[in-house]
Amino acid sequence: MAGRDLRALFSTNDRGLTAVEAFTNRQMQWELVAAALADHLRQITEPGFDVEDLERPRHNVMVFHGVGGIGKTTLSRKLEAALAGADQRPAQWGEPSWSGERILPVRIDLARSAGTSFEDVVLTIRAALAELGRPLPAFDIALRRYWESQHPGESLEEYLRRGGLGARFGKAMPQQMQSALADIAQALLLPGTVGTAVGAVVGSLTKALRERRQTVRALAGCARLVDLLEAEADLEALSFYPHLLAWELAQLPADKRVMPVILLDTFEDVGDRTHRDLERLIQRVVWLLPNCFFVVTGRSRLQWADAALQGQLDYTGPTAWPGLALPAAVPAARAARPAHGHGRQVLVGDFSPEDCDDHLARRFTRGGEPLISEEIRQVITDRSHGLPLYLDLSVMRFLEIRRTGRTPQPADFDHDFPALIARTLSDLTADERHVLRSVALLDAFDLNLATAAAGLPHEAPALRLIERPFVRENVFGLWPYYLHGLIRSTVRGADDQADDRWSARDWEQAAQRALAALGEQFSARTGRDRMLLVGCLRQGLALARDFGLDLGWLAEAAWAYVPTRCGNRSPLPPGPTPTAV
Repeated sequence: MAGRDLRALFSTNDRGLTAVEAFTNRQMQWELVAAALADHLRQITEPGFDVEDLERPRHNVMVFHGVGGIGKTTLSRKLEAALAGADQRPAQWGEPSWSGERILPVRIDLARSAGTSFEDVVLTIRAALAELGRPLPAFDIALRRYWESQHPGESLEEYLRRGGLGARFGKAMPQQMQSALADIAQALLLPGTVGTAVGAVVGSLTKALRERRQTVRALAGCARLVDLLEAEADLEALSFYPHLLAWELAQLPADKRVMPVILLDTFEDVGDRTHRDLERLIQRVVWLLPNCFFVVTGRSRLQWADAALQGQLDYTGPTAWPGLALPAAVPAARAARPAHGHGRQVLVGDFSPEDCDDHLARRFTRGGEPLISEEIRQVITDRSHGLPLYLDLSVMRFLEIRRTGRTPQPADFDHDFPALIARTLSDLTADERHVLRSVALLDAFDLNLATAAAGLPHEAPALRLIERPFVRENVFGLWPYYLHGLIRSTVRGADDQADDRWSARDWEQAAQRALAALGEQFSARTGRDRMLLVGCLRQGLALARDFGLDLGWLAEAAWAYVPTRCGNRSPLPPGPTPTAV
């Protein structure tokens, strides 16, 4: 499945070139979503399911997280299209088991560049449900009251039109809200001219609900409606209105029933560890809509199952969000590490070499044949480490070289892209960026090594960094953490244009700190710890070679290695050899 690649189309005068946005594989992610949706549909149709139960654990969210440029936004868009209809679903994805159910996908881009506010999140969900063709009176009257309180004199219809929601979902939502208001006014026997006066209708409705009048029995079943109508109509109250939406969805007759699937993209822009105000509001939406399903895509896993967040968010801990919790057996020192594919938190992996080649072959074609040669595709694939962003940057470099009148050659793509650094550093703190550059000098590291190489007095930045998806983990390694191969080579080799970029002296000082930290671990070894000896030699000799450092402890380590090698006849690790000592 592919669309027009407009960026490429406007980068060349070659009208014979066919440029498409190739979408590659991701079948496993689709299978996980399909299975989770099937399970969710089963749960919400069970006889004991109650949308007004605010204490039941939530299983209505799935998270795809990964390094910037791995293809999360593309995946989110393709999931939206696939859920909208079978004709939009890639053939290899297959038919889901819930194909008979009505699914309504609603994708919301939370990126700062999109300027999406919390109001926009709520309005987008409601606007999408206008497709039902009927008012949702409990929610609609509360939302109308909020709007007139917070946006006096501003037409909701005009706001939707200006924000693009009117064009995206049509103009039915304001009409449905007005219809709900008029119906309630009529049921309360209010004068027709009062039908548009929200304050009068809300006041009369609240009184009628308190008195349990038969005229409003259709809304009397919503136990918390009166409380929400009596609360001050501010942003805090708006964040609880989705409870009314969940209740309305549960009242739909069988032939009108629909399950919204809300895709929240670029979730990393919602906030950070200190500022969780918007995240708290969005989490309420997820909690209060248990009959909807949410697919979250972002750079980091959701921390909602972490009990330590109690007080920052309303609903926290593994009991509240079983699918988002890490295994109980994970040691405390590693509790912050994302679990690959555990539960409902899935790390989006790199493309396989075959997928990379397929992606590049289909991006540009002429007469049905790939424009990028097999030799160039091989170089790009090898350099990319499977990162889709690198493939896209290489494709644009291919066009850039052609614009100069020269035929691209394989050697042109043995290249680092500073844009990768910008994407990687964009949401890191200053200390995290400092640690990242420091550990880029190392093949592998642990918390102590990362902190010492960065020269920081505390481990907190390193602890935060290892949560990032570009830091991988090998639980059987001497040092458990290592950087994504492409991120490491780019941070070390590309022309870093960041404001806090390092000078040559900065890199040398970091190398000295890293070498000294390795020496401390070598000196502290006990007995004949050959694995540590070999690991320290391998990393230490490489640092000494690359930065021209004094050998120091490496001389002693090399002499310690000689009898070990003679006794075990083990090969010398790759890199500089002890003869250099």
